[in-house]
Amino acid sequence: MSSSQPIRVVHVGVGPMGYRVLALILERPDLELVGVVDADPSKIGRSLEEFVPQGKGSGLCIEGDMSACIERNRAVAVTHTTVSYLPECIDQLREITRAGVAMVSSAEELLYPWLRHPKWADEVDELCKKHGSRLLGTGINPGFLMDLLPLLAGLSCERVRAVRAERVVNAATRRGPLQKKVGAGLSTEEFAKRVASGRFGHVGFCESGALLASKLGWKLDTLGETIEPVIAQAPVKTGFVEVQPGEVAGVHQVVSGTMDGRETIHLDLKMYVGAPDPHDALTLDSDPPVAWRSDQGIAGDPATAAILVNSIDRLLAVSPGLKTVADLPASVKSVSFADLDFQPYY
Repeated sequence: MSSSQPIRVVHVGVGPMGYRVLALILERPDLELVGVVDADPSKIGRSLEEFVPQGKGSGLCIEGDMSACIERNRAVAVTHTTVSYLPECIDQLREITRAGVAMVSSAEELLYPWLRHPKWADEVDELCKKHGSRLLGTGINPGFLMDLLPLLAGLSCERVRAVRAERVVNAATRRGPLQKKVGAGLSTEEFAKRVASGRFGHVGFCESGALLASKLGWKLDTLGETIEPVIAQAPVKTGFVEVQPGEVAGVHQVVSGTMDGRETIHLDLKMYVGAPDPHDALTLDSDPPVAWRSDQGIAGDPATAAILVNSIDRLLAVSPGLKTVADLPASVKSVSFADLDFQPYY
């Protein structure tokens, strides 16, 4: 593949996030969508344009055999938007890495899988190196606001002693599956049951803390997470749920990491329908100090899709293996000397 040829991409997972990723790929002249895959039998064989208007005229239909689609279309990269938890997609990851491609996934636990699934992380890393594949988990959160952004901000500091990040999201502006994932409309009793199951709330949050500690060189004494309900004080109605006063509007999650008896990582996430003053904020206890805030916050759904698509060429630029967002270059766009205002000495 020469630098002038578009990157041949297969997408896996035709759902709300997948729609956004597909639309972006189809709009990019440097990318060529050559195949679309989903496990849902009701979608297999149907035209892509039924789900994504930008797919009109592409001639693409949704397929069910991932490996066959990648091989037949000589794909170089795969975008993957299926599930959040690594145990639910590990077989897919094995299959994709054996195909020798670069895969960018929105699976939250894949941000830093060494935290909960170190054996699988090492296995996939070895498979990538054996078959020449590259694998990355990313998104807006986890993947940018509460992990990569603090690391980038820390580059301006002589030293960083602590990281504090806050994110407030009005879930009423987000897709239906996310509103349900944060528990909007549940009773407090049902919320507690789901938290106890260990499969509830914002996934990948502790992974952000673990990635921060790893890249900052911190050996944490503790890394923990709390999940509490946010209770609605007034009725809230969205296009997907209705929440009455006293019911759960969403979640308040906190990740805290300590080192040498003090808190060095504090990540605070409030995600609920009707949340006032949505914003993203970052504070570093550092020299010099860093404080940053984005009023209204960064819209998670389009931002996650953009990060996935914008990571494809950067992932291809690194060596084979299981990577983190901190391992990729900021850009791989080349500039020739002819485009510059000066000439080199040689």
